[in-house]
Amino acid sequence: MMPPETMQLRSQLLSASPYLSDTVMVNAAEKEDVLPNSIVTEILAENPQSAKAENVLNKLNERTTPPNDNQMAQIHANDTVLGEKEALESKKAYYASRKQQNVNDLVRLNMSDTTITAVYDSIESALARVQTPESYYLQAFARYNNGDSTGVINKLSDVTSVFDLSSYETGIHSAYEDYFGVLLTLQSEGKNITDIDSTQKATLYNIVQNSGGLVQALARNILIKTGDIVYNEPYIFPDTTQNKTAKVKGGLGNTSNIADQYFTLYPNPAKQYLTFEYKVDYKTVNPVIEIYTLTGMHINTFRLFKKQGVKIIDLRDYTPGTYLIRLSDSGNTLQSAKFVKY
Repeated sequence: MMPPETMQLRSQLLSASPYLSDTVMVNAAEKEDVLPNSIVTEILAENPQSAKAENVLNKLNERTTPPNDNQMAQIHANDTVLGEKEALESKKAYYASRKQQNVNDLVRLNMSDTTITAVYDSIESALARVQTPESYYLQAFARYNNGDSTGVINKLSDVTSVFDLSSYETGIHSAYEDYFGVLLTLQSEGKNITDIDSTQKATLYNIVQNSGGLVQALARNILIKTGDIVYNEPYIFPDTTQNKTAKVKGGLGNTSNIADQYFTLYPNPAKQYLTFEYKVDYKTVNPVIEIYTLTGMHINTFRLFKKQGVKIIDLRDYTPGTYLIRLSDSGNTLQSAKFVKY
């Protein structure tokens, strides 16, 4: 016998479809005493994006009585359907990417314009238009270059108050705090980066070994400058039998399993589009593609909703040059490679 709130909850969930989040669907799957498999199946059929979510499917399997084969077949029938929520998220990601590109262009213009008297103020003003932790870190660098140590500390503090950081992002934030701690100490003592002491070197070593992204590269570069580590730039072996990119060899990074190849890229070099052909294993939870310039500036992020497939990346708005593309899962790098846009 169904409890009285079953139909009311069903109506609420269906009225909010097809824009229900995975979190809502996980909560629905957990309410086995209120929402029977037939209703959960009906709701998932209206929300194709959640029917593909690993955490939602896991919750269904954890039910005392999981959905039967027919119900699961109905749920998986939407695996190839692009849900309304996914379409809106894709559109939002596209405009966010365009906005980021425009901000990057403004920063480059400010850096190259010798007539600007307060260049770092202008750079921070441009970066402030993008609400991401990465933008805040770049704003902190602008304040550091402007000699504003208090402003650096305040901007770093803003990151934890403005953003709900994941465990990986929290680790990156801690690395930035340590990195700026070294820079500000050197700045206050009138020293340059080659004057770091053994304690500061240990701090930078820890950042290199336990973080990723731009802050890892910056800490590594200082240690290279002081002669404390030797670093070989990652390079790509050309595949002469197929027009695809081989995996990156060598280099230092937060790589979980360098022996596996998860994706291939083609054509490379590319002009208008890049084909990202991938296949990840069953343990992968949240595969994400990230694209960076060689200086570490974030360009774009794409979430992958399947374990295997092809992602077409539009390069028409990219500036000609060499880029780094990374496939990661919950912050852990699975594989990275370079591609050239001409």
